[in-house]
Amino acid sequence: MITIDKTTLLPDLLERIENLDSKILKFREEGELDQLSNEKLRDYFRTQHIYHSAGIEGNRLTLQETLLVLKEGVTISEKSIQDTVEVKNLGVAFDFFYELAQQETPITENYLKQIHQLVVGNDPYFDAGNYRSVGVIISGSEHTPPEPFEIPFKMQELMDWLNDNYEHENPLLLSAVAHHELAKIHPFADGNGRTARLLMNLILMKKGYPICSIKRTERPRYYEAMSEADSGNYHPIIELVTENCYELFSQYIRIREESNRKTLWAKKWGKQDIEGKLRKEKGRFELWLNRMNQIKLEFRQAIDLLNDNLETYSITFYEYPAITFDTFQELEDKGIAQNTFFFSVRIFNKETKRILHTFVFRFFRDRNKYDYGNKVIPLELNCFNPETKSFLSIDRFGWADRVQLRSFSFSNNVMTVSQYHRIKREAIDAENYKLNEVVETFFDDVFKHVVGI
Repeated sequence: MITIDKTTLLPDLLERIENLDSKILKFREEGELDQLSNEKLRDYFRTQHIYHSAGIEGNRLTLQETLLVLKEGVTISEKSIQDTVEVKNLGVAFDFFYELAQQETPITENYLKQIHQLVVGNDPYFDAGNYRSVGVIISGSEHTPPEPFEIPFKMQELMDWLNDNYEHENPLLLSAVAHHELAKIHPFADGNGRTARLLMNLILMKKGYPICSIKRTERPRYYEAMSEADSGNYHPIIELVTENCYELFSQYIRIREESNRKTLWAKKWGKQDIEGKLRKEKGRFELWLNRMNQIKLEFRQAIDLLNDNLETYSITFYEYPAITFDTFQELEDKGIAQNTFFFSVRIFNKETKRILHTFVFRFFRDRNKYDYGNKVIPLELNCFNPETKSFLSIDRFGWADRVQLRSFSFSNNVMTVSQYHRIKREAIDAENYKLNEVVETFFDDVFKHVVGI
């Protein structure tokens, strides 16, 4: 019996799932994308999914080589021919899956067998589209898949569960668990992982969600999450699916914003050189984003160093989808926008396995601190309040005298670090500007005055 115990899911994951639900609903309410935008999305999703899904199984083609194989049908001579064949097969399987996703027909075993047949191609060794007839052992896993005679019953149980929960269960939970359960049954001689990930994305797309492309660089975390799910702990795999789905949803936003932005600029500037103006603005945006990414990198490096030395505690770093050019412009104009979380830092107690504190850096301009006409975009420090499930500033959280750091900002080639009782203003290229010291001071304050070490 397949069951999802939602009490085992951490509050911040449930909140992210709820937030994504509401964002997707709002996106749909604003209307469908035009045909050209949909084609752009499809091509992007197709390449990303195939590159990463094949890579998880050991395929060595680069992203550019994968694109060449899919677009031009070429064979990459420097790589194994099997790598090229796998990508071509996945291209055909993706196209079939994408057509299914547009239809209102239910997901059936027969469709899964057809997807598998396209995934492994014509190699008779893999018995495409048929359940395996021999027992298997998954290398590196403690889980032993069912014997061949059990597979039809296990698959029927999975399909019954999927259909019973299809209408009322959250698509992220449904797709993550269904994908794991198919991989756990391991019904085919080969291609189970690739087929399971297509099933996951078939569920997501039929429910109006973007696909999830688990990255090849996330392979160790992915396998560990699947191993945890073998014992009934679905939190890690649901979290991984949510993060990657969230990331690809940003492409929906980007393409719509790009379309809307061009329309507005056309109305405003008429026949003037819109592209030239956009290039200038985007250059300024890229400079700003580069400076912000330097801050993020310093925090990531500090966390890696701390985790190498901490014994009782551990720190996780979570990076949110990248800020878009349109969001940057909206932040400059209004000081607030959607999707402006930048990164977060969570502190765990290894012994109790509890999250002690969550710190989130997001872009937000408080009108009480800045003049209405000020175009600066502060990167504000916030804390997660588990009781209200909301994010509050350090001062509103009641830690005014515990943590000095308040915000970072970069404007007119000057980096500003705002701290409690004082504000430092130094040129970004000044020799005495040491971002690492600001980050170290932040963690000093957290461990001394918040965690209590």
